[in-house]
Amino acid sequence: MYYYIVNPAAGGSKINKIQDKLKSRLRALGIMGEFVKSTGPDDVAKLTRMGIEKGYKTIVAVGGDGTINEVLNETIGNDKVVLGIIPTGTTNDLADALGIRGWYAATGILASRKVEEIDLGRVAGRYFITSVAIGFDAEFSGIKRLANGNILERAMFGTKLLSKSASFRPIKAKLKFDGNYEVEADSFSIIVSNSKFFPLPFVKTAPKDNLLDTVVITKIPGYKMLRYGYLSDASSIELPKISVFHSETIEIETKKPKEVAVDGQIVTETPVKIKMADKKLKVIVARKRKF
Repeated sequence: MYYYIVNPAAGGSKINKIQDKLKSRLRALGIMGEFVKSTGPDDVAKLTRMGIEKGYKTIVAVGGDGTINEVLNETIGNDKVVLGIIPTGTTNDLADALGIRGWYAATGILASRKVEEIDLGRVAGRYFITSVAIGFDAEFSGIKRLANGNILERAMFGTKLLSKSASFRPIKAKLKFDGNYEVEADSFSIIVSNSKFFPLPFVKTAPKDNLLDTVVITKIPGYKMLRYGYLSDASSIELPKISVFHSETIEIETKKPKEVAVDGQIVTETPVKIKMADKKLKVIVARKRKF
Protein backbone atom coordinates (compact mmCIF):
# COMPACT_ATOMS: atom_id res chain seq x y z
CA MET A 1 0.00 0.00 0.00
CA TYR A 2 1.15 3.48 -0.88
CA TYR A 3 0.74 6.53 1.34
CA TYR A 4 -0.05 9.70 -0.61
CA ILE A 5 0.59 13.08 1.03
CA VAL A 6 -1.27 15.78 -0.90
CA ASN A 7 -0.62 19.50 -0.75
CA PRO A 8 -4.04 20.81 -1.86
CA ALA A 9 -2.68 24.33 -2.43
CA ALA A 10 0.08 23.24 -4.84
CA GLY A 11 -0.18 24.43 -8.41
CA GLY A 12 -3.16 26.66 -7.71
CA SER A 13 -5.14 23.75 -6.20
CA LYS A 14 -4.47 21.61 -9.28
CA ILE A 15 -5.22 18.43 -7.34
CA ASN A 16 -8.91 19.40 -7.18
CA LYS A 17 -9.11 19.22 -10.97
CA ILE A 18 -7.33 15.89 -11.40
CA GLN A 19 -8.10 14.02 -8.17
CA ASP A 20 -10.74 11.66 -9.59
CA LYS A 21 -8.66 10.87 -12.68
CA LEU A 22 -5.58 10.37 -10.54
CA LYS A 23 -7.24 7.94 -8.15
CA SER A 24 -8.82 6.06 -11.04
CA ARG A 25 -5.42 5.71 -12.69
CA LEU A 26 -3.74 4.54 -9.48
CA ARG A 27 -6.51 2.02 -8.91
CA ALA A 28 -6.09 0.65 -12.44
CA LEU A 29 -2.35 0.26 -11.88
CA GLY A 30 -2.91 -1.52 -8.58
CA ILE A 31 -1.10 1.07 -6.45
CA MET A 32 -4.02 2.79 -4.75
CA GLY A 33 -3.48 3.61 -1.09
CA GLU A 34 -4.25 6.04 1.69
CA PHE A 35 -4.62 9.74 0.81
CA VAL A 36 -3.97 12.45 3.40
CA LYS A 37 -3.96 16.22 2.91
CA SER A 38 -1.86 18.91 4.52
CA THR A 39 -3.72 21.83 6.07
CA GLY A 40 -1.01 24.24 7.17
CA PRO A 41 2.69 24.91 7.88
CA ASP A 42 4.75 21.88 8.98
CA ASP A 43 1.78 19.61 8.27
CA VAL A 44 3.56 17.71 5.50
CA ALA A 45 6.39 16.72 7.86
CA LYS A 46 3.90 15.58 10.51
CA LEU A 47 1.91 13.53 7.98
CA THR A 48 5.12 11.93 6.73
CA ARG A 49 6.07 10.85 10.25
CA MET A 50 2.55 9.47 10.73
CA GLY A 51 2.86 7.41 7.56
CA ILE A 52 6.18 5.98 8.71
CA GLU A 53 4.68 5.12 12.11
CA LYS A 54 1.80 3.33 10.35
CA GLY A 55 4.34 1.14 8.60
CA TYR A 56 4.02 2.39 5.03
CA LYS A 57 7.03 1.52 2.87
CA THR A 58 6.27 3.93 0.01
CA ILE A 59 5.43 7.55 0.79
CA VAL A 60 4.40 9.66 -2.18
CA ALA A 61 4.63 13.45 -2.22
CA VAL A 62 1.81 14.94 -4.29
CA GLY A 63 2.71 18.59 -4.82
CA GLY A 64 5.57 20.84 -5.91
CA ASP A 65 9.19 21.28 -4.91
CA GLY A 66 8.38 22.48 -1.39
CA THR A 67 6.18 19.46 -0.63
CA ILE A 68 8.75 17.02 -1.99
CA ASN A 69 11.58 18.59 -0.02
CA GLU A 70 9.58 18.38 3.22
CA VAL A 71 8.78 14.70 2.68
CA LEU A 72 12.32 13.73 1.71
CA ASN A 73 13.72 15.40 4.83
CA GLU A 74 11.57 13.07 6.94
CA THR A 75 12.30 9.86 5.01
CA ILE A 76 16.10 10.14 4.72
CA GLY A 77 17.98 7.58 6.76
CA ASN A 78 15.05 5.16 6.92
CA ASP A 79 16.14 2.15 4.86
CA LYS A 80 12.61 0.72 4.85
CA VAL A 81 10.98 3.76 3.23
CA VAL A 82 11.05 4.82 -0.42
CA LEU A 83 10.00 8.25 -1.68
CA GLY A 84 7.62 8.56 -4.62
CA ILE A 85 6.62 11.74 -6.44
CA ILE A 86 3.54 12.99 -8.26
CA PRO A 87 4.27 16.56 -9.41
CA THR A 88 1.31 18.92 -9.17
CA GLY A 89 3.07 22.13 -8.16
CA THR A 90 3.70 25.33 -10.05
CA THR A 91 7.42 24.54 -9.92
CA ASN A 92 8.41 20.88 -10.24
CA ASP A 93 12.18 21.07 -10.72
CA LEU A 94 12.88 18.16 -8.36
CA ALA A 95 10.50 15.84 -10.22
CA ASP A 96 11.89 17.02 -13.55
CA ALA A 97 15.46 16.25 -12.44
CA LEU A 98 14.36 12.68 -11.67
CA GLY A 99 12.63 12.31 -15.06
CA ILE A 100 9.11 12.60 -13.62
CA ARG A 101 7.20 14.99 -15.88
CA GLY A 102 3.49 15.37 -15.23
CA TRP A 103 1.09 13.57 -12.92
CA TYR A 104 -0.02 10.97 -15.47
CA ALA A 105 3.52 9.87 -16.32
CA ALA A 106 4.30 9.83 -12.59
CA THR A 107 1.69 7.14 -11.95
CA GLY A 108 3.30 4.80 -14.46
CA ILE A 109 6.73 5.50 -12.96
CA LEU A 110 5.39 4.65 -9.49
CA ALA A 111 3.97 1.39 -10.80
CA SER A 112 7.24 0.47 -12.54
CA ARG A 113 9.01 1.15 -9.24
CA LYS A 114 12.59 1.74 -10.35
CA VAL A 115 14.27 2.62 -7.04
CA GLU A 116 17.62 4.39 -6.83
CA GLU A 117 19.75 5.64 -3.98
CA ILE A 118 20.88 9.16 -4.81
CA ASP A 119 23.47 11.44 -3.28
CA LEU A 120 22.26 14.42 -1.31
CA GLY A 121 23.67 17.67 -0.05
CA ARG A 122 23.04 19.23 3.35
CA VAL A 123 22.74 22.87 4.42
CA ALA A 124 21.17 24.65 7.40
CA GLY A 125 19.97 21.35 8.83
CA ARG A 126 18.16 20.37 5.61
CA TYR A 127 18.89 17.90 2.85
CA PHE A 128 18.62 18.80 -0.82
CA ILE A 129 18.47 16.94 -4.15
CA THR A 130 19.30 19.51 -6.81
CA SER A 131 20.93 22.72 -5.64
CA VAL A 132 21.58 25.55 -3.24
CA ALA A 133 21.50 29.03 -4.78
CA ILE A 134 22.64 32.46 -3.63
CA GLY A 135 22.32 35.68 -5.62
CA PHE A 136 20.06 36.13 -8.63
CA ASP A 137 18.93 32.49 -8.72
CA ALA A 138 17.85 32.65 -5.08
CA GLU A 139 15.97 35.92 -5.55
CA PHE A 140 14.47 34.61 -8.79
CA SER A 141 13.12 31.50 -7.02
CA GLY A 142 10.67 33.70 -5.13
CA ILE A 143 8.85 34.70 -8.33
CA LYS A 144 9.52 31.66 -10.51
CA ARG A 145 6.20 30.03 -9.67
CA LEU A 146 4.38 32.93 -11.36
CA ALA A 147 5.89 32.00 -14.74
CA ASN A 148 3.64 28.92 -14.96
CA GLY A 149 0.51 30.51 -13.55
CA ASN A 150 -2.51 32.12 -15.18
CA ILE A 151 -2.37 35.12 -17.52
CA LEU A 152 -2.33 37.62 -14.65
CA GLU A 153 0.43 35.75 -12.81
CA ARG A 154 2.55 35.49 -15.96
CA ALA A 155 2.17 39.22 -16.50
CA MET A 156 3.24 39.80 -12.89
CA PHE A 157 6.21 37.52 -13.46
CA GLY A 158 7.37 39.57 -16.43
CA THR A 159 7.04 42.82 -14.52
CA LYS A 160 8.86 41.50 -11.45
CA LEU A 161 11.61 39.92 -13.54
CA LEU A 162 12.17 43.18 -15.42
CA SER A 163 12.32 45.10 -12.14
CA LYS A 164 14.64 42.57 -10.51
CA SER A 165 16.96 42.51 -13.51
CA ALA A 166 17.19 46.31 -13.51
CA SER A 167 17.86 46.61 -9.77
CA PHE A 168 20.04 43.55 -9.14
CA ARG A 169 23.64 44.18 -8.15
CA PRO A 170 26.39 41.55 -7.85
CA ILE A 171 26.96 40.25 -4.33
CA LYS A 172 30.36 40.28 -2.67
CA ALA A 173 31.08 36.74 -1.56
CA LYS A 174 33.90 34.78 0.03
CA LEU A 175 33.96 31.02 -0.67
CA LYS A 176 36.08 28.48 1.19
CA PHE A 177 36.38 24.95 -0.24
CA ASP A 178 37.16 21.96 2.00
CA GLY A 179 38.33 24.31 4.74
CA ASN A 180 41.45 25.60 2.98
CA TYR A 181 41.10 26.99 -0.57
CA GLU A 182 39.48 30.46 -0.62
CA VAL A 183 38.00 32.57 -3.41
CA GLU A 184 36.51 36.06 -3.31
CA ALA A 185 34.24 37.32 -6.09
CA ASP A 186 31.54 39.80 -7.01
CA SER A 187 28.92 37.24 -8.05
CA PHE A 188 25.77 37.37 -10.13
CA SER A 189 24.86 33.90 -8.90
CA ILE A 190 26.39 31.06 -6.90
CA ILE A 191 24.92 27.59 -7.40
CA VAL A 192 26.05 24.53 -5.44
CA SER A 193 24.80 21.18 -6.68
CA ASN A 194 25.25 17.46 -6.76
CA SER A 195 26.44 17.15 -10.36
CA LYS A 196 24.17 14.18 -11.10
CA PHE A 197 21.28 16.63 -11.08
CA PHE A 198 23.07 19.78 -12.17
CA PRO A 199 20.46 22.46 -12.97
CA LEU A 200 22.53 24.40 -15.53
CA PRO A 201 22.79 22.45 -18.81
CA PHE A 202 25.12 25.06 -20.32
CA VAL A 203 27.79 24.30 -17.70
CA LYS A 204 29.62 21.10 -18.59
CA THR A 205 30.65 19.17 -15.48
CA ALA A 206 31.61 15.54 -15.14
CA PRO A 207 29.55 13.70 -12.49
CA LYS A 208 31.68 12.97 -9.42
CA ASP A 209 30.30 10.83 -6.64
CA ASN A 210 30.38 12.42 -3.21
CA LEU A 211 31.49 15.82 -4.50
CA LEU A 212 29.58 19.07 -4.85
CA ASP A 213 29.93 21.23 -7.95
CA THR A 214 29.97 24.96 -7.29
CA VAL A 215 29.34 27.34 -10.18
CA VAL A 216 30.19 31.01 -9.70
CA ILE A 217 28.77 33.35 -12.35
CA THR A 218 30.50 36.66 -11.79
CA LYS A 219 29.06 38.91 -14.49
CA ILE A 220 26.10 38.93 -16.87
CA PRO A 221 24.70 41.77 -19.02
CA GLY A 222 21.19 43.02 -18.26
CA TYR A 223 19.59 41.71 -21.47
CA LYS A 224 21.04 38.24 -20.88
CA MET A 225 19.76 38.42 -17.31
CA LEU A 226 16.23 38.66 -18.71
CA ARG A 227 16.77 35.69 -21.01
CA TYR A 228 18.31 33.76 -18.12
CA GLY A 229 15.14 34.34 -16.11
CA TYR A 230 12.68 33.64 -18.91
CA LEU A 231 14.15 30.47 -20.40
CA SER A 232 13.57 27.18 -18.63
CA ASP A 233 16.42 25.71 -20.70
CA ALA A 234 19.21 28.27 -20.69
CA SER A 235 21.60 26.14 -22.77
CA SER A 236 21.52 28.69 -25.61
CA ILE A 237 22.80 31.53 -23.40
CA GLU A 238 26.52 32.22 -23.50
CA LEU A 239 27.52 33.48 -20.08
CA PRO A 240 30.90 35.11 -19.48
CA LYS A 241 33.17 34.57 -16.48
CA ILE A 242 32.02 31.23 -15.08
CA SER A 243 34.14 29.30 -12.59
CA VAL A 244 33.44 25.72 -11.50
CA PHE A 245 34.83 24.14 -8.31
CA HIS A 246 34.55 20.60 -6.90
CA SER A 247 34.65 19.92 -3.17
CA GLU A 248 33.11 17.98 -0.31
CA THR A 249 32.28 21.15 1.64
CA ILE A 250 31.88 24.83 0.85
CA GLU A 251 31.47 27.77 3.20
CA ILE A 252 29.94 30.97 1.79
CA GLU A 253 30.03 34.39 3.41
CA THR A 254 28.63 37.61 1.94
CA LYS A 255 29.19 41.21 2.91
CA LYS A 256 25.50 41.46 3.81
CA PRO A 257 23.16 38.55 4.66
CA LYS A 258 21.67 37.12 1.46
CA GLU A 259 18.80 34.69 0.95
CA VAL A 260 19.70 31.04 0.36
CA ALA A 261 17.38 28.90 -1.78
CA VAL A 262 17.44 25.15 -1.16
CA ASP A 263 15.79 23.05 -3.89
CA GLY A 264 14.10 26.25 -5.02
CA GLN A 265 12.79 27.25 -1.58
CA ILE A 266 14.20 30.12 0.51
CA VAL A 267 15.16 28.53 3.83
CA THR A 268 17.98 30.58 5.37
CA GLU A 269 20.53 33.39 4.90
CA THR A 270 24.28 33.59 4.51
CA PRO A 271 26.70 32.72 5.97
CA VAL A 272 26.19 29.01 5.27
CA LYS A 273 28.16 25.80 5.17
CA ILE A 274 27.15 23.25 2.53
CA LYS A 275 28.39 19.68 2.44
CA MET A 276 27.73 16.27 1.00
CA ALA A 277 25.35 14.33 3.20
CA ASP A 278 26.41 11.08 4.80
CA LYS A 279 23.00 9.59 3.98
CA LYS A 280 21.35 8.76 0.67
CA LEU A 281 17.75 8.98 -0.46
CA LYS A 282 15.77 6.03 -1.77
CA VAL A 283 13.48 7.38 -4.46
CA ILE A 284 11.40 6.05 -7.35
CA VAL A 285 12.78 7.53 -10.59
CA ALA A 286 12.08 7.42 -14.30
CA ARG A 287 14.27 5.26 -16.50
CA LYS A 288 15.27 8.36 -18.49
CA ARG A 289 16.22 11.53 -16.66
CA LYS A 290 17.08 15.06 -17.71
CA PHE A 291 20.37 15.32 -15.81
